[in-house]
Amino acid sequence: MRTLLTTMFCLALSLPARSQSVDINLDALAAKAKDKAEITLEGPLLAQVLQQAPEKVKGAAASVSRVVVRHYEFENTGQYSDSDLDAIRKQLSTWSRVLNVKEEHENTEIYMLSQDGKPGGFLLISAEPKELTVVHLVGSIDLTSLHAVVNSTIHYDLKSAGGQ
Repeated sequence: MRTLLTTMFCLALSLPARSQSVDINLDALAAKAKDKAEITLEGPLLAQVLQQAPEKVKGAAASVSRVVVRHYEFENTGQYSDSDLDAIRKQLSTWSRVLNVKEEHENTEIYMLSQDGKPGGFLLISAEPKELTVVHLVGSIDLTSLHAVVNSTIHYDLKSAGGQ
């Protein structure tokens, strides 16, 4: 899970600011969760975080305006339902769903916003019976920079875990 959250955070840092922000209000789900991680970075706080980032991340995130990550873990299955995410999905009427993977107990959706023929936003919903993750990125995705950021982050995670 740590690698997934790190990768999603790095995705967030690869976006220039230009897209439509989505209201991610999951307070009712957060109240039910046994564990949660909630990250909202924008403005001076985001700039401060980026100052500490590796050069590859700084380059990819030069004009990021907002990063939102919500991750919840629940004690039991059934503590949230797919309909709890309807308020978010309703805001995506002008977005394209580019990925929809449904497996027996998991669902992953990725939405992209196109502005002036370029990607302008990213939203990921990853749902498992006892876990829910939503990542919203404001801006367009630079796939070349994204690839370098994700590879460097995965390499860093393996080193910190004792791998090579």
